[in-house]
Amino acid sequence: MPVSPDTEWVLVTCGLIAHADDTLDGNEVERLMQMIDEHIPAEDYADWLALIGDKQALEARYAELPDPPAAQHRVVLEEAWTMAMVDGERNTAELVVLARLAERLGVAPMQLEFWREAWTLAERQFAVCVAELCALCLGGGEALFEPDHSPYLDLIERLPTSTEERGRLRGFATSTPTDGDALSRSLAALPRTRRIQAFRLVAPLVRSSVDAEAAGERFASTARAAGLLDVDALHR
Repeated sequence: MPVSPDTEWVLVTCGLIAHADDTLDGNEVERLMQMIDEHIPAEDYADWLALIGDKQALEARYAELPDPPAAQHRVVLEEAWTMAMVDGERNTAELVVLARLAERLGVAPMQLEFWREAWTLAERQFAVCVAELCALCLGGGEALFEPDHSPYLDLIERLPTSTEERGRLRGFATSTPTDGDALSRSLAALPRTRRIQAFRLVAPLVRSSVDAEAAGERFASTARAAGLLDVDALHR
């Protein structure tokens, strides 16, 4: 399974967070599979899928991993923190695993808490941007077509935010945000990797939309306004 040490740390620790309560729910499975799709070559996909699904194997691999460099510590912990949010809640077991990860990496509890507050704010802003982007592309300022509702609601379930906030974001399906300029500015303010992630989350829904041509035009226009000029790459 030839992957970089940084990638392996992220995948293994996210797997441990997902297994923390001894139950993998649908959102956790989907997020893990998405991460494998993004980072693992096709020929190694089956091996990594088997590893991610086996808690004992993950724990064994985690014990064997050499510690990552200090520059990677925040990235690893942030990915684990985000993984804990995919089902809308962070339970005690997940927080315990996160604390143990931080302890192994030598990150002080106060530092972890400071980072957690920053991550929580950032991920909620990201979730709002994705929901607004999707609703705007699919609806163009109007309520979504009925066949587009279910895919939109499925996307909302995968976003890293609270259960309460998900309820508000679901409402965009019938009350679509119309301020595209403000949305473009919000997207442009995100780190480039997060901007790309936002558009790639929305792209499949745009392609399968009832009015795919118009949705695609709005998608491309918003991407360019947000500083992403290679629109075709966002559809991959």
